[in-house]
Order: sequence, then C-alpha cells, then structure tokens
Amino acid sequence: MVTYSPHRELVREILERAEKALTGSGYRCKLSPDDVRKPPKGAGDIALQLFRAAKEANAPPQTLASIVAESFSPGGLLTSASAARGYVNYAVDVASYGKLVIDTIERLGPGYGNVPTERPLRIIVEHTSANPIHPLHIGHLRNCLLGDSLARILRARGHNVRTHFYIDDVGLQVAYAAYGYSKVRDMRGRLKPDHFVGLVYSTTYILVELEEAKRRLKEAKEAGLDEEVLRVQRKIDDLVASANELREKDEELFYRLLDAISKDPDPMGRVQEINRAYERGEPWAVKMVRELVEACLDGFKETFKRLGVEFDSWDWESELTVWNTAAEDVVKRLIDAGLVRRKNGALVFAADVVAEDPQVRKQLGIPLSYTVTSLTLTRSDGTTLYPTRDIAYSIWKLRQADKVINVIAVQQRLAQIHVRLALYALGERERARNLVHYAYEIVRLPGVKMSGRRGRYVSADQLLDEAVALVREKIESEGRTMSEEEKTKIATAVGLGAVKYAILSVSPLKVVTFVWERVLDLSQNSGPFVQYAYVRAASILRRAKEESVAPDASKSKLFGEEEKALVLMLGEFPEVVVSAADELRPDYIAGYLNALAQEFNKYYDSVPVLRAPRDLAEARLALVRAVARVLKKGLYLLGIETPEKM
Repeated sequence: MVTYSPHRELVREILERAEKALTGSGYRCKLSPDDVRKPPKGAGDIALQLFRAAKEANAPPQTLASIVAESFSPGGLLTSASAARGYVNYAVDVASYGKLVIDTIERLGPGYGNVPTERPLRIIVEHTSANPIHPLHIGHLRNCLLGDSLARILRARGHNVRTHFYIDDVGLQVAYAAYGYSKVRDMRGRLKPDHFVGLVYSTTYILVELEEAKRRLKEAKEAGLDEEVLRVQRKIDDLVASANELREKDEELFYRLLDAISKDPDPMGRVQEINRAYERGEPWAVKMVRELVEACLDGFKETFKRLGVEFDSWDWESELTVWNTAAEDVVKRLIDAGLVRRKNGALVFAADVVAEDPQVRKQLGIPLSYTVTSLTLTRSDGTTLYPTRDIAYSIWKLRQADKVINVIAVQQRLAQIHVRLALYALGERERARNLVHYAYEIVRLPGVKMSGRRGRYVSADQLLDEAVALVREKIESEGRTMSEEEKTKIATAVGLGAVKYAILSVSPLKVVTFVWERVLDLSQNSGPFVQYAYVRAASILRRAKEESVAPDASKSKLFGEEEKALVLMLGEFPEVVVSAADELRPDYIAGYLNALAQEFNKYYDSVPVLRAPRDLAEARLALVRAVARVLKKGLYLLGIETPEKM
C-alpha cells in the first residue's frame, strides 16, 4: 500500500494496538483517528484519549487507558506507552518512524503533502473579480491571495479545480467609467492602465454627481424647499472637496474631463443611456465599454503576473447573463413561482418569504436569527441589477462543477444568501447547497480610509511596491556585495512573500491589520522568517555538496532524540494539508510552516550537521533536505517563492 501520510500510519498502528488490547479484555469499542492527538508538553510524543470509547464501553476512561498501556510491547513505530487520566501517552521510535518519514518524502518528492481524497470533485473557485473601473486595492489583494491559495491546496487534495474571474462589465459604475474614458482615451499611457481607468472613473463620477447636485439645488431653490437646499448644498461641498483631491492627482486630466462634462447638456442621462445600450448589446456602446474594460483588465493582468496568480477562465457578465437573456430568464422563472412583486416600477423577489421556512434555512446554513430582506431584481426602466445577474451566473457555474466557492467579502453575506435562496426557489436545491460563500474580513491599514468612487484607496501595486522597496532598503543597509539583479530578485521574492504570508496567516474571518514591522519581522511568524529557514537549509545542502558529503536517507536509523521533534513535524505535514483543504483554511499551512521554521532553527543552532561523524552527517543532511522540501511545498501552497539566498 502506498503511504502518503506517515502520521496516518502512526495513528493506524496506535488504533490497531489499542483496539486489540481492549477487545482482548472484553471491551468492544471502535476507536477513531480523532481520538489521537498531541499530548501536553512532556507527556509523550502522541496520545490516545479514551473518553469517547469509555462511554461506548460503559467503563471508566482510566480503566481502558490502563488496559491499553499494560498490554503494550515495544515494536513497530512505538517504544513505550503509559496511562494517565484516561489517556495513553506514547513515545515514538525516532529511528523507525524517521525512516518512514524520510523515505516517504524521498519517494514522493514535490508530491509529498498531496493526500488523494476519496471523493474528488470538480470545483470552481471564483475569486478577485474586481470591478474593472479602478486598480486592485488591498481588499482585492486578500481576496486574490485567498482564492489562489485555496485552488492550490484543493488541487493538492486531488480535486479538479478551475479558477474563474467574473468580469463585471454591466452596470452604472462601468457606464460612468466608459463615459469619462471616451473623452480622454488619447491620454492613456501616462499611467498603468488600471490606475488610469481608476482615476478617470473617480473623476468622472464626482464631476457628473456635481452637475446633478447643482441641477437639484437650482430646482430646490426655485421650489422654495429650504431644507432640501441645505441638504444638497452640503453634498455639493463634499463633492467639491473630493474634486479638489482628484485635481491634485492629475490637473490636466481633471480639467479635460471637467470641460467635456460641463459642455454635456445631460451627463447623467448620457451615463444611463450607455448603461441601457450596453445591456441591449448596441454596437456603439459595446465598443465604448469594452475598450474601457479591456484596458483595466490589462492592468489587472500585470498585477496578477507579478503575484504568480493565473485564471483558467475570464467570464464576461454581459455574455453569460445579459445578452443571452439568462438574467431575464431568472426573473421570469421567479415570477412563475409566484415569488415576485412590483414596487415603484421595479421587480422584487420575496427572498424574505422563502427564508421563513426553518428547513430552508437549515439546508442553506442560514441562522434562524439572521434577518433576510427582499431582493430587488430590476430597476423601474427594466434593466437588471447585479444580484439578478449573479443568480444567472451562479446557475452557469454550478452546471459545470460539483461545488462552487465564491471568495467574496463578509460584507456581501446577505447578497450571497439571496443568491442561494433564489436558486432554492428555482428548484435548484442541490446546487444551492453546493454554492459556498467563502467570506473574508477587511485588511486594515492604520490611518487609511478608502473610497473607490472618490479615488481614495491604497492599491495592491502600491502595497507590493512598498514591500519590495523596504526589503531592498534593508539589503542595501547591510552592505552586502551582490549585483543589482540579485538585489532585485531577492527583494521581490521576500517583499511579495511577506505580504502574502501576512494576509494568508490570518484566519479569513479575522481583520488583517497591516503593520510593516510585523510583516517583515525576520525573527518570528512572517514570510521572511519562513523563507529564511528554507534558505538556511538550502545553504547547508550547498556547503555539503562543496565538501562532497551527500544526504543519505538510508541512514535515518541513526536519528536520535535531537531529530525527533523535526521528524514528528515532517510526518504531520500531509495531514495539515488535508485539514487546510477540507476546511478551506490556508492559515493552517502558514501556522504549520512557522512552527516548522522555529523547530528547524532550534535544530540548526544546536545540532552539528556537517561537523558530525560522516554517517550521522549524511543522515542529518537527509533530514535537512526533507525540511527544505516541505518548506518549499508549503510556501508553494501559499503562492510564496522560495529564494536560494537572502
């Protein structure tokens, strides 16, 4: 039998021995891998708890533990067993288990950590999917890194995974951007494409809103509506302040847009016309919008390439949900189901009514205490809204996959519940259950408040540039001799790795607070800290090669207590990947890598490798190579590069 997980073999041996001992004493109870866990420090290497089995056997836990411990005889992967308060604490034979671990890593190579699932699924991971009207910001960056890592981890588990980017090219926001872009398209090239589009969108939005506010102010004054005059004037003051901020970013662009928009008799009407025409697929509008969207996507792709992130599919909202009438079909089917009403000319889906059924909530994982509201499907002019199109897109994805994982901010929880309720109401019940909202919290930069519409955001590119610059500055301050190319290569790998680890090491439902001192800390729990552990291992292996000493896995029988902690950790790696994949938790991988790096650093600092006797040196080099391989594989699953030097 092929072994993918040494730890699993260790657990199997413990369970088989314990069950045999209990059966021999007349106790029939089935033990589970969940009964095996890490003991408290100093209580052994691995423990079996018997509380669950004791209930089944109707016997005191300590009685069962004593039976198992007293029947133990050294052999296999274990050397001793002792009973304590319902637990059996075992000591692992580091020579025999070390051989299993090292042999498995040698045999599987880069495949170590991949434990094939018994039920491989076709999975779509849709992530990032930023509106193509501004550059990716730090929130999108967290989305992107989570989605990319999830895909890598799920593939390692044996699933057939495809990554999708949803191009949200329909709606008023895109129409605003296309309207402005059409007036200054000759100025493109002065910035990275998505940054140019973002500045055009923010400026256009503010200037069009300002024109609208001025019109409403005039109407309010003529009608003698004093309170309305005050309210609109406050809005104008706020918009003027935002306009001044945007003017400072690019005066020439600002005044070009101001001149063009102020000459338009009805800027807002023109934006709405572009939106309606694009939904109808009118050629002039398609040409205008597509030029804008593709320019922004070109900028996105530059950032994705820098991050090492790839997509298997780029899904255009217009093509998949609007021009093929898929969104209209959703509305019709919900009307036929008697779940749509008209409100002020708009069509509204009674999602709140569907959610009244406790069984529906149970099947879709919606807490009984969570308030579900109705969902507006169309505007009064008949154009569909984003949630309606998202329902149609979800149906399309679920027809191609067994499970769809949408990486979307936690703030969109209600929107994602609406989609699942609509699918349920349409009779797509199994598919509704297979649509997963993978929620994540915000990334907080102390002292920064963001607004895409007003052009206030920290772009992903800015954050990555700063990370690389800080690492390069540190390299140069140390005065090390290396070429400019090498400095750039190391600064890029370490800087990007630091950002990725900082984001992925935090549970997705916790806020990430970005503090550079912590992100770049070489002494603990950071991307550079783990990368440096890999570099140390690689350095030992290089020096060994120079001294003609080669790793020899067959000599792992020489491992002693010094190697035990590392051997035990290396054996656990596949199980960490399994948990990360099955529970969708990349942070499990990050936490494991930090612990492995700490353990390796302790070993590196206290145990001689190349200076040991030849046979022991060869055995220890095999362990060092195993550590390097696991660090490299773990970092790969997080999308982090492993530099050879730092």
